[in-house]
Amino acid sequence: MTTSNDRRHHPRFTVDPMYSAITVRPASERRSKAVEPTEGHVYEVSLGGMRFELDEALPVGAKIEVDVVLPGIEKPIRANARVARVFDVVDDPGPRRMVAEFETFASGARAALERYLGQNWLRPAPVQAHDEEAEATCEVMIETSASGSKGSRKRKSASAA
Repeated sequence: MTTSNDRRHHPRFTVDPMYSAITVRPASERRSKAVEPTEGHVYEVSLGGMRFELDEALPVGAKIEVDVVLPGIEKPIRANARVARVFDVVDDPGPRRMVAEFETFASGARAALERYLGQNWLRPAPVQAHDEEAEATCEVMIETSASGSKGSRKRKSASAA
């Protein structure tokens, strides 16, 4: 069984969302005035990426430009990233949480983030198991949600497997 923690190369840190902000623009249109940026909050951050929320989900694979404001940091961290995961609406109703992996940083931004994370102001993020069984359970829940009680039997058997 493989957990998502096995794939991570950098320690993750928890951010209190009410003290953070993220502004997201499509990378291909980042300088265009026609596309309004989307704003949200950050929940976890590492040198490799972040978990954040926006009112609307972005497609997996979308290339984005982000400005991340963290508590106690003077200047936003600007980076280009790729959306790697979107949490299922069944598991995560309301604003949509997603994960993005940093691809490149603006000049000095990676070093600033590294210094910030090295100051130990944020607490380490809890390890969250994310494996194929959990994904299969979510898929069964979606497929069977319209079928009433059959769905709950399938859900139980899928999660017990």
